[in-house]
Amino acid sequence: MYPISSLEMISTSRCMVHLDGGDSLPLYKKELALYGISVGAEISPEIYHEITEVLLPKRACQRAMHLLQKMDRTEYQLRKKLQESGYPLQIIDHAIDYVKGFHYIDDVRYAWNYIDFRKHDQSRRQIMMALQEKGISDTDIQAALDETDFPDEIDQIQKWKEKKHYCSETADLREKQKFYQFLLRKGYSASSIRKVL
Repeated sequence: MYPISSLEMISTSRCMVHLDGGDSLPLYKKELALYGISVGAEISPEIYHEITEVLLPKRACQRAMHLLQKMDRTEYQLRKKLQESGYPLQIIDHAIDYVKGFHYIDDVRYAWNYIDFRKHDQSRRQIMMALQEKGISDTDIQAALDETDFPDEIDQIQKWKEKKHYCSETADLREKQKFYQFLLRKGYSASSIRKVL
């Protein structure tokens, strides 16, 4: 038997059922009534199995599919969203494996699309940092970079120079420092910046 220690409302229709031992199950109000769940009651092994092996895995897969319909996500981002919905780790793993089986998430593909869209406006280093923040591994980032024809850093800096109407001959020291710092923040190497400026 699985004793219920507390119920926590996480939305107007959803409740987190906390069990003795630390497990938690996100259920709808109608399911509380259906399974006879209340504080102090116990969940039978049969009902626990039905909830954790049938109901929640199916719901987590549907939630993952719904999230991916709205926008492409990395595995890390999808895991985070499912955690926010209150799903236990093993059910999140199941949902991730399910969508991976259909190639609905693919971190290399995500990284390649991200790079391809931004490679003309952002430095290689800036793009790599953004992808790392999205939870993509260095291996997957490198695989995507290897498939990308990345513009030359010097050419990119020249474009920024034109876009910002920067002229090395007329710029005073303050303007030079400001533009130099701007390019450093964009992730360009100091040697490339000096070469252009």
